[in-house]
Amino acid sequence: MYSAFNHLGDNSNINNNIKKTPTTYHPPQNKLIDDEWNDFITSSNNDYESDNDNNDTYDAGYNICDDKISGEESDNTNIINKVSNIYISTKTIIAYLNVEIDLYSVFWKIPIIPYSQPCDGVIKKQMKFNSLSEEAFNTMKENLQHEDYYEELVITNINNPNGRVKFKDIRKISIGISKKDLISYRRKKKSAFYNCFVLILRMYMDDTFKEYHVKLFNTGKLEIPGIQTDHAFNAILNMIVNILQPYYDKKIECDVKNTETVLINSNFNCGFYINREVLFEVLNTKYHIQSIYDPCSYPGIQCKFYYNPDIGIQTGSQISKENKDLYKNVSEVSFMIFRTGSVLIVGKCDEKILMIIYEFLKELLVKEFNVISQKFHYDINSVTEKNNEKIKKRKIMKKTILVSN
Repeated sequence: MYSAFNHLGDNSNINNNIKKTPTTYHPPQNKLIDDEWNDFITSSNNDYESDNDNNDTYDAGYNICDDKISGEESDNTNIINKVSNIYISTKTIIAYLNVEIDLYSVFWKIPIIPYSQPCDGVIKKQMKFNSLSEEAFNTMKENLQHEDYYEELVITNINNPNGRVKFKDIRKISIGISKKDLISYRRKKKSAFYNCFVLILRMYMDDTFKEYHVKLFNTGKLEIPGIQTDHAFNAILNMIVNILQPYYDKKIECDVKNTETVLINSNFNCGFYINREVLFEVLNTKYHIQSIYDPCSYPGIQCKFYYNPDIGIQTGSQISKENKDLYKNVSEVSFMIFRTGSVLIVGKCDEKILMIIYEFLKELLVKEFNVISQKFHYDINSVTEKNNEKIKKRKIMKKTILVSN
């Protein structure tokens, strides 16, 4: 029988005559499928981006606490440069005079300057009158006869001699004209507070006339909203003191140091678009910041920052029930984050606390840029210009005011 091995001869010569080629390993078929599936999942997570906010989804298996983000690392310096400075739009400040105010007496004595006269002074005053007798009501009507222009908003009017309440009249009296009366679209009249009256001041400041709203309470307390600078606040206090001083023998003073900021409105922009669904998860799970996100009712993420002056490093998280008795000076400040990168900070705090919150949010947004940002970025100035172009001109509604002698 013919044998191949006999034909080839000695087996020792086989290795010398055969050309050596590299060997390729072929894994089992099921292992190939598993590897490709893992590659697909990894690729999907790394390429996570969305062009439509409404279709954004957040993968619950994605580890937001992992600092090793796949892909090209962003330049933090460039991102920080895009974050705008914080802008304080308005503040509401409480101040106190060293005298009490007789509302019903001082209100009628304060003079009103004509709206057409370009000078500083009181252009409008408002007060709610509660007349429980016809004599008090008639006195109020007699005082109105000396005014050139006034408005009356009747809130309650009862005149029933046979009833349980025989007479009661509550109305808001407005004397004078302000800028809002001429250009406002408001149709429904607002009521007024008890135990105070309102003065609308006109002041020449920064090369223009500005109007300020001041509430004066019977205790000497002053509430001044819409303040932007300390210079404006001090100028308003000086004008109030000069207006009231002729009606008091005692020198009226106001301690500027004994003031309180009860509300502050501010905003800034981080410079990039934000995936709100992902940021909402990051705030809740990683930073433990109290936040609410419901795009159907509000377009931004509504959050609360808890500032604790008794600790060094601020985390913004809510104080636990066990530590509520230990930390009682905690300030609660609200902030809202929107898709366009705009951030609003609103609450009762001073500028020092505001800057701490601003730096905290700025660092958070820059640190989580790779996770929370969307792929399309924009320049703040260019977007602002485009938005200004899209603003429709509002139709000016005419209002006729007749002043009779």
